[in-house]
Amino acid sequence: MAHEGPTRDGYPPAVGTSDDDLGDLRAQLLRLELALAQRRPEALPDGGYDEVLHPAFRETGASGRAWTREATLEALRGAPTSEVPIDRFQLEVVGPGVALATFETRGERPARRVSVWVYDRGRWRIRFHQGTLL
Repeated sequence: MAHEGPTRDGYPPAVGTSDDDLGDLRAQLLRLELALAQRRPEALPDGGYDEVLHPAFRETGASGRAWTREATLEALRGAPTSEVPIDRFQLEVVGPGVALATFETRGERPARRVSVWVYDRGRWRIRFHQGTLL
């Protein structure tokens, strides 16, 4: 991957400055989104959910419920895996070390979703997520 180590400013090298870099980041964050949506901690980096959810993570669920990091971790750890397809995944780098992912999930509860990812402590972490039922 093009983002193996940070530059001296702490951010991945050249994120968003070329199509290749954006494509690499898009693939990486899509894999993380799929692992979260499908409740597959084994597909996450070392540390699993604890490392991928930013310490200040918040979510507004598709039902409108506000979720804290702790409540989300508890729900993820207790949930069985599921096959949740992700469609129309798009990624935009909105600032140094900040990316916005938008996509739709299919299945029993189709939803339009948005996630804010930040590059923190040498890895990408989800900082905010929101879902809206379709």
